[in-house]
Amino acid sequence: MKGKSGFTEIKEFFEIYQTSAWNKDTMAMINLYDEQVIVFDMWDRGYELNALAWFKIIEDWLGSLNEENVKVEFEMVQIHQSDKIGFASALIQFQAISDNGAILRSMKNRITLGFSKFEYGWKVIHQHTSAPVSSDRLTAILDI
Repeated sequence: MKGKSGFTEIKEFFEIYQTSAWNKDTMAMINLYDEQVIVFDMWDRGYELNALAWFKIIEDWLGSLNEENVKVEFEMVQIHQSDKIGFASALIQFQAISDNGAILRSMKNRITLGFSKFEYGWKVIHQHTSAPVSSDRLTAILDI
């Protein structure tokens, strides 16, 4: 599962993620992650403890899209890094786009990423997505 090809610069994560989501390229997306990645996700179980489990989530997500595509946009990207460790945060928006270009649904949440630099490049070792919760209704606010 672990590809020996990381990305050269942390900022490339955002470009590769966008492209692989749009192209429904499960392998390109999973190759962003180290095999021991820990992912705290907002859906279903809420966490995955390795790339194999995360691969299944990505495969199910991208495979469920049928004729739709997912447009991903990042805002407020902040990257901090040293020689071997990096950290990034951003707002991430997902838009389901129909085959005729219409936006079918959309949500925006927050993403925090931890990176480690290996001999073959950077990989995500930790990912956390979240959304603020409305204090009135105790529901996630998915359009920040």
